[in-house]
Amino acid sequence: MSWALSLPVQTLKDSSARHVLLCLANYAGSNGAGAFPSAKTLTDDTGLSERTIRIKLDLLEEVGLIVRGNQALAAVYIDRHDRRPVVYDLMIKRGAVAAPREDASGCSHGQNGVQPTTERGAATAPNTSINHQLTEKQQQREISEVVAEQDRQALEPQDDRQRFAMFAEFVPSANALEAQLKIAGLPEDCATEDMIARFKGFFVAKTSVVDSAAGWCFKLAGWIKRERALGATSTEDDAPSGDWASKGVRL
Repeated sequence: MSWALSLPVQTLKDSSARHVLLCLANYAGSNGAGAFPSAKTLTDDTGLSERTIRIKLDLLEEVGLIVRGNQALAAVYIDRHDRRPVVYDLMIKRGAVAAPREDASGCSHGQNGVQPTTERGAATAPNTSINHQLTEKQQQREISEVVAEQDRQALEPQDDRQRFAMFAEFVPSANALEAQLKIAGLPEDCATEDMIARFKGFFVAKTSVVDSAAGWCFKLAGWIKRERALGATSTEDDAPSGDWASKGVRL
């Protein structure tokens, strides 16, 4: 933060942008990296609107005082990617001002003996922000785990309440499907791999149809019930069993 306070006026004349930079620095590590407060947080800190905050952040990027950092840091603490703020690194070396030197008495030559800035490269007090509560080694491990989790979530929903379009790798929950088959009055062994494959094949193409994991189990049980009913009542229909429109059945 001392770097932002001592930044020469000619480097950044916009007072609002200086205020945003000062607040952003409060969330960065000792080397200026890994600051990711949300726009709402910066709004609360500065009193500026979120629109103004975003404009000033763009300005700080344009003049080279901040750059976009490792975005995976925010993913360690925030699961939902659509709610993760941008991670910024402060370019501390740019425009840095050396602190006043002390004389033999140990006092600074600054006014009233106060030293307003630290020596360039000097150690600073640890940042208490949530950004840096973990060691670098722990953060790297957390980041690796987050990346692996994101890959896993690409193939399956985050929880039973999340709605999603059907995909080829979908595996229905055994318990949820068993419950739906019981409700429909169907035997447990009627949900064969071939039946499930035809069900998925039909809905994979219908990307506009979304449902939760439990909802898809409900649809699958209904599909199986109609499939069995059609198989029992129609033996002369040459259309594929999944072709519901040709059989006059609506899903």
